[in-house]
Amino acid sequence: MKSFYSILVALLISMTAFAKEKAPKIVFEKTTYEYGNIKEADGDASCEFKFTNEGNAPLIITRASSSCGCTAPTYPKEPIAPGESGVIGVTYHAKGRPGGFSKNITVYTNVPEEKIKLIISGNVIPQNQ
Repeated sequence: MKSFYSILVALLISMTAFAKEKAPKIVFEKTTYEYGNIKEADGDASCEFKFTNEGNAPLIITRASSSCGCTAPTYPKEPIAPGESGVIGVTYHAKGRPGGFSKNITVYTNVPEEKIKLIISGNVIPQNQ
């Protein structure tokens, strides 16, 4: 009976180790973007955050949310295969928002216990200048 439990424990340990090995891993080229000075008259300002799935299972981005309505993220809806890359697009709506800004975008994925925070910042020059 002891050997049965020993085999069962060994099997559970190896299954847990295998499950951990088979996971996606999202790696961004950078997690911050500095717009610098942008003109309010130019309206929206956009940037991209490039990433790669360095894991060995498909990466699924379940959602991306911003810290306010002035920032709109876009993300791939299809799974990203291991070794493949993708882009999180971010648009800041500068119209009517003169002055400095710093906004967060939170990216939720199927990577266990991980959410990624992206940051954009810059300064909007008022239209009358």
